[in-house]
Amino acid sequence: MNYALLGAGVLVAAAALGFVFLFRRLISAERDPGASLEWCSRFSIEKYRPMERLFFDEDYHFLAAQPGASPKIGKRLRVARRRVFRHYLRCLSRDFDRLYTAAKFLLLHSPQDRPDLASALLKQRLIFRYAMAAVECRLVLQTAGVGKVDVRGLVSALEAMRDQLRQLTPRVEQSVVA
Repeated sequence: MNYALLGAGVLVAAAALGFVFLFRRLISAERDPGASLEWCSRFSIEKYRPMERLFFDEDYHFLAAQPGASPKIGKRLRVARRRVFRHYLRCLSRDFDRLYTAAKFLLLHSPQDRPDLASALLKQRLIFRYAMAAVECRLVLQTAGVGKVDVRGLVSALEAMRDQLRQLTPRVEQSVVA
């Protein structure tokens, strides 16, 4: 019976820690100083274009054709590029969250209620999260030597969020000025 109480106590403590972590993450996402409208207006999708080329086979074929090249060098290059790719993914996710936060801010401060835009933003977020999970799975499979990583869907979801934000910004700015 003591083991049951101990197990229940550990389970409650783990759940409490999980809630604290989740709560802190939600609060910190809302106070992200990078989610300003000025940052959003300067945001460019072009910084993520190089990640589309990180796993091109041509680079590895070129490396293998060089004198003194060994499979070990190619393997190290793949590991290094996966590390760079994961960094790109973290930055891309952070930028998407910033754009999403700015869009929510504009939606909340809009002079008229826009449920259609709110549902479009939510749909865009779901599409982005699905694409992010798919890329993560493909990256794991690519590590095992199966398949290829394609980030075009992820980058296009980020681009769609940026475009939606740019469409919403003038409407809210006009209502603030008037």
